[in-house]
Amino acid sequence: MSWLGLILLAAYAVFLGLHTSVVAGGSDTSGYLNSARLLAAGKLQEEQRIPAEFGAPASLPRHHFMPLGFVALEGNPLLPPTYPVGLPLHLAVAAKLAGWKLGPLAVEVTLALAAIALCYLLARQFGIEPELAGAGAVVLAVFPVFLFTSVQPLSDTPATTWCLAAACLALRARGENGWGWAVACGVAFAMAVFVRATNAVLLPALLVLLGGDAKRLVLFALGGVPGALWLGYYNHTLYGGPLRSGYGPIEQTFHWAYGLPSLANFGTWLALLAPAPLLVLPLVTIWRDRRVDTVALVLWFGAITGVYGFYEFSRETWWALRFILPALPALIVCSLLALQPLSRPIRRVAAVALMAWAVAGSLYWTTHLHALSPKENERVYAEASREIRAKLPANALVAAMYASGALYYYTDFPVLRWDQIGAPDFVRYANQAKLAGRPIYALLFDGLEDEARATRMPGEWMRLATTGPIGLWQLVSIPTSATTP
Repeated sequence: MSWLGLILLAAYAVFLGLHTSVVAGGSDTSGYLNSARLLAAGKLQEEQRIPAEFGAPASLPRHHFMPLGFVALEGNPLLPPTYPVGLPLHLAVAAKLAGWKLGPLAVEVTLALAAIALCYLLARQFGIEPELAGAGAVVLAVFPVFLFTSVQPLSDTPATTWCLAAACLALRARGENGWGWAVACGVAFAMAVFVRATNAVLLPALLVLLGGDAKRLVLFALGGVPGALWLGYYNHTLYGGPLRSGYGPIEQTFHWAYGLPSLANFGTWLALLAPAPLLVLPLVTIWRDRRVDTVALVLWFGAITGVYGFYEFSRETWWALRFILPALPALIVCSLLALQPLSRPIRRVAAVALMAWAVAGSLYWTTHLHALSPKENERVYAEASREIRAKLPANALVAAMYASGALYYYTDFPVLRWDQIGAPDFVRYANQAKLAGRPIYALLFDGLEDEARATRMPGEWMRLATTGPIGLWQLVSIPTSATTP
């Protein structure tokens, strides 16, 4: 059985590798890769590229020149990355070892495989028989959202992996000579928080899994303290406080009003994308199983889902489930505990049925939702960036929105965020650039060209090239004045 599992994992690794995107594309992927490149260069923040003729950066609205994936903060002349540092740390180390193509790909595939293996291990540590534990691992592996987040540089799969690692190490620490495992659990928990700060809510579940031994808890804390101190330093240096982040004030994105629609969205898509019994079987486990460890699973799932139940973007669509992906293993294991008391023949039938349901559902929904499309969709960012790097003069200014993070990653051109400016701003910048002999270009997605050129960047534009849905435009003439629409 172990050999079969290894063969299946190897096949799964090849499958992921063939579909994995290592492209700095939209806000998330370019944000993580730009941050990783900074870390690899020994830096935490980026220099902001603002043409000198526009004046001193301190006198300008710096968000006009801020690519996606970065945040401009008052009093900080540099550009800190928006996103947490955990995934960029993985990517930077891997890139140092294997380059910027193979390194990030290896990180994405390895962390996905580790999550599947750890999900199986966690189920076994809870006393679940191998056939059911294997079924649980398959449910996670083929879950469309897990596939979606495992084939591109996103934090959701790494966050899931490190939460699973911390939980498995906490259970291991309860055995004989478990002191070293308790320290390792603290390190894994720190890594989970590095990757995603909200993983801090996993702490109550880990304390339950570690048990009440004081020495074990102290060693767990010692394992996590170095990471906490470094993260506090990182946040203070970049964002002005140890508990601050690049996302801004919490009240801007979390609100009680989001609760009902977000939880409804979670429940609907979980029932569609995963075997529906996963929403019912945990209730059986909670009613029948009075073990303390079951409480840890409830705390794990409830804390993460509870936090993101009030998140602004959790109510939008199917991929919002990626926010609660780190909680899915707890739901799976809690469901498997309800099936464990069945007789062995029935348990095997249940395991096969669960796997068949998960695989069949994944085949439909992964195709229907284009969950494996990031490689195809994201490549246009790199191709468009290569196009302008080859065609544009070195002193060009490029207006962009969705492609702005990719431009910072693949080129040295300064970026003008057309979605952040009004027509008067653009006319002023365009005339200053003209006097300095600086040509202006734009990377515009189909469907946004009219808003960009007519509303925010008036003037005569000429289309030079097209890469998929992205057009490369050149500003030919500038109006003498403009009024805000």
